[in-house]
Amino acid sequence: MLWEAVLLGLIIGWFRNGKLKNLGRISLPGWPLIFLAVLIQTVIWIDFTTGSDFLTPLYPILYVLSFVVLVVFFFLQGRQAGFIMIGFGILLNLVVITANRGMMPVDTDYMPTEVAEELEAGEKSPFHAPMTDETWLAFLGDRIRIPYRNQLLSIGDIVIGAGVIILIQNGMQGTKRKKQWR
Repeated sequence: MLWEAVLLGLIIGWFRNGKLKNLGRISLPGWPLIFLAVLIQTVIWIDFTTGSDFLTPLYPILYVLSFVVLVVFFFLQGRQAGFIMIGFGILLNLVVITANRGMMPVDTDYMPTEVAEELEAGEKSPFHAPMTDETWLAFLGDRIRIPYRNQLLSIGDIVIGAGVIILIQNGMQGTKRKKQWR
């Protein structure tokens, strides 16, 4: 979904006569926070895929922490519409993940049986858990099916994608100078 949002943002920006070079002018205060969040999730993924049990009890805490770091980063970006939307989408995902003990709930009804079974056994992902009757805020979980990619998204993911589209196409416009009247 993120790649589609990036591509759509670029196409809209191009149709609005935007320039790719203007994206390089976007200011990102606190940008190392993005790398910290990615590092935290990468460490979890490496620990999970290597079969190490060293960090397993900390996965939920670390995963929530990575989202908190991202929310802080987007809060630092100010009042640009794209950043606000992305931050709000991340916040929606953070809420549902936190409410479900550090795991993103996934509606397994839309998954192939073998994938759902791996998820239920804890063998598929350190970040996701199957939705049950006890899932909190299930409507915010991964349950919106994207058929052409066989992927499930959350409301937060869709808001993030919309924010990316807005951020890119607006960023391609650059900063417009206001006309000065004499």
